[in-house]
Amino acid sequence: MQPNRLALPCLLATALLAGCGKTTSDAASTASTATTPAPSGDAPTAPERRDAKALDAYQLIDLSPALYSTAEYTSLSTQVRAAFWSGTPKQLDKLAYDYITDYRHEPDSFKRSDMLKTLTPELEHDYADAQARQDYAVRTNTLMQVYPYDAALGGFRVSFASNEEGSAVGIFRNAGTPHNEGAWRFRFIGVPVSGPGKDFIYHPRDEAEARAIEATLAAQRSRDGDSVNTFSQYEGHVLGASWGPANDDTAVFGVDAITAVDRKTGKPLLTIGGKALGPIEVKCQSTRDALKLASPRATGGGWDMSASSESPC
Repeated sequence: MQPNRLALPCLLATALLAGCGKTTSDAASTASTATTPAPSGDAPTAPERRDAKALDAYQLIDLSPALYSTAEYTSLSTQVRAAFWSGTPKQLDKLAYDYITDYRHEPDSFKRSDMLKTLTPELEHDYADAQARQDYAVRTNTLMQVYPYDAALGGFRVSFASNEEGSAVGIFRNAGTPHNEGAWRFRFIGVPVSGPGKDFIYHPRDEAEARAIEATLAAQRSRDGDSVNTFSQYEGHVLGASWGPANDDTAVFGVDAITAVDRKTGKPLLTIGGKALGPIEVKCQSTRDALKLASPRATGGGWDMSASSESPC
């Protein structure tokens, strides 16, 4: 007998919750940020991009499947919860909601307050466990394109998914329906925009690797010269969080590297990371609010006019 499998509509799509009557921009615009001081005049305008690590240094969170068994979903939610709190400032009431089922289901605010006092040592331990691991690889079903090997370039041209900061992907806290306990979501920052003059090239280590990648791509092309769609996997770490309505909470995820994953085999094809991706550019005001980032200033003084065109996301 096949095990029961859970369909996870909406949240596993990049256009987060669009099919559930919500939009990403609506959720973000009403979200409150983690409690930290407002940015000072010398606050950074964007996070620094870290150097990419070896893939096995990152714990994989696979959000690409459309279906999970109950056991798989339970394991996945434990992973996502730990990743969420790995870089989120500590708030005991939020921790209790995420880690303690009885607290989450208790409607009496006085009883919840009493529970929180008793649970604090346990929650401190849970938070320390989450903080002990910082590096994650989040695999999504968002598509990126890999083009045929170009001998003139000495590599493969790659186009990343656009507007990854303006959307999010994640899972519901509870496996059953209705999904009334909110969700954990990832917002990826540092995904560069591909386009004319902004090509990203993966240069293989040697001819053997180039041939192996090209063989995989060629088997999936409908015609010569076509690009092949792959899953997008983002390696990096959580930088902070924002708290949304109905406990739809978002972790802001700083991208170290981006890996193209073969949709047929689930195997990584190539990774572009670190300086090859360029500096992180923050595109959403709500991201600045969540991370307490200052707005960029123009070189000659005053405010950078490009910041005024930022989306609220």
